[in-house]
Amino acid sequence: MRGTTADPSAARCGRRGFLKVAGSTAVGIGTVGATAGTASAQESGAAGWFDGVDNFEKVVDKTGTKQIEVAVGAKGNGGNFAFSPPAVRVDPGTTVTWKWTGEGGGHNVVAENGAFESETASEAGHTFEHTVEEKGAVNYACVPHRSMGMRGAILVGADAAVESGAGNGSEESSSPYGGWLDDVENFEEVVDRTGRDRVEIGVGAPGNGGIFAFDPPAIHVDPGTTVVWRRLEESEALTVVADDESFWTDFSGTDGETFEWTFTGNRVVKYSCPAYEQLGMKGLLVVGNPDLPSAGDVLSTPWGGALAGSGLMAVLSPLVFGGFLAVRRSRDREP
Repeated sequence: MRGTTADPSAARCGRRGFLKVAGSTAVGIGTVGATAGTASAQESGAAGWFDGVDNFEKVVDKTGTKQIEVAVGAKGNGGNFAFSPPAVRVDPGTTVTWKWTGEGGGHNVVAENGAFESETASEAGHTFEHTVEEKGAVNYACVPHRSMGMRGAILVGADAAVESGAGNGSEESSSPYGGWLDDVENFEEVVDRTGRDRVEIGVGAPGNGGIFAFDPPAIHVDPGTTVVWRRLEESEALTVVADDESFWTDFSGTDGETFEWTFTGNRVVKYSCPAYEQLGMKGLLVVGNPDLPSAGDVLSTPWGGALAGSGLMAVLSPLVFGGFLAVRRSRDREP
């Protein structure tokens, strides 16, 4: 089924608002299993390195031990996207060994100050070690999942304190969903769907007080993956609408009907069925590594075909590049 791209001026104020108003009656139909609008820990906490790190409770004291181990890909942050323990205090001269669980896809261990950097690995039992010599705090992260909360710290010495870090108090950097899934009762973790060309999400699955759920509600995919939404049950006003209105579609009422979209670049995509959004009918896609820049915006057609790599893009690229050079030359000639 073809999707529909939204008109920036009309859809943002008209379509999405209309669907929410139209669904306000539906919201009152049944008992809601979760409270909408619940404030998340990420949004209510003070800015800091561990904002959005849901498995951080305290600094674990490992002083007096010459060698310690930290799990990579432990349970946390919506899946297996955590270090465990995330924060430890050690003595100078301690060797820290990071050991991969084999869960959550590819992870690495990279110090914010450049003191150490591991390779990206996914196999269980893989290890990386570093001996800390100087007193102070060393913040580190898994680069592919840094924005999801996969961050840690080594505090060397009794006086070392957790540093606040930079730019981690906002929704965009501390968590890719920033409370978006807090009221989605069937959300348990971000499901790993990397390594696949096509993945499917059920629309109208049991949840949120009825058949008002996407299944699974949150997935991690590679850039270039085609996501297929399939209608599971009959229900009025079922739609799939991106939170930024970059895509939307209506289902006509036929079970098994599908809508697909191909995603490129590195980004986080929030979407919902606006008529039942207050009940928790929301979803989220983590595409690639959101912390890395993308070459451009999503280049997808409504029928799921990405323009990147197609013959049309090959024709347009020289024209786009030529336009860039023309603008560059005109700027260079300006006094």
